[in-house]
Amino acid sequence: MNNSVTVRGIKTHFRTFGTGKGVLIFLHGWGGSVESFERLAPRIAKKNKITAIVPDLPGFGASGNPPLSGWDTHEYEKWLEEFLTALNIKQAHLYGHSFGCRVIVRFLLKHPEYAQKVILTGAAGIKWPPSWRQKVSLWISKHFRTAKKILTGKIQKFILCKVFGARDWGNVSPELKNTLKKVLDEEDVRHLLPSITTPVLLIWGAHDTITPLRSARIFEAQLPHSKLRILPEGKHGIHRTHEEKMVQYVTKFLHEK
Repeated sequence: MNNSVTVRGIKTHFRTFGTGKGVLIFLHGWGGSVESFERLAPRIAKKNKITAIVPDLPGFGASGNPPLSGWDTHEYEKWLEEFLTALNIKQAHLYGHSFGCRVIVRFLLKHPEYAQKVILTGAAGIKWPPSWRQKVSLWISKHFRTAKKILTGKIQKFILCKVFGARDWGNVSPELKNTLKKVLDEEDVRHLLPSITTPVLLIWGAHDTITPLRSARIFEAQLPHSKLRILPEGKHGIHRTHEEKMVQYVTKFLHEK
């Protein structure tokens, strides 16, 4: 079912699956939307007899945009808090993918009483030295002003995304440039993780090149009540490519005492 609610002055689109008593909130990754979980969310909702709620984060899908000045994850955390309040949700399980995990980490630090159990997949937030492709793409974006005036937007996007692997920057809309910059400028989250007391299930693809498996090891080591499941053939989009295993892992975790 498609719905919308105004949160922090932004029209927020979301979909609900199932009608169970428990609630599981899904937060997609950067560049994702409700469609990211259109197959997985209803399967988990049906299997566990709960209600799954999947919003489009501000700036994505059918939701409105954050202010042009940009949001960081603190602002997205405030949005999540007000989104839950608007839906009169007092407690819920949380499921995040990639960027959505960064928002959940902020939320858990501020409102641990809201979350019952948490699932994080391909979580972003651990910073590593930039690869040579990332260094080159950043240098180009700063110094090739003349070239950018000459090249069409499509060619620029192809160079950034396909040649140098700067997917987020190459795909970001003008309205979200400042938001992406603020998010990328944020500190590494590893020192925040030991303060999170909520039970966390980490699920990772062994061949994830966006948030590598070494990041998963840090989350596992720093989160006091966490367990890690690794999908040997998985990459970053395991919620799409490994639905059966995801349903199995999440269901077992939600039913554990």
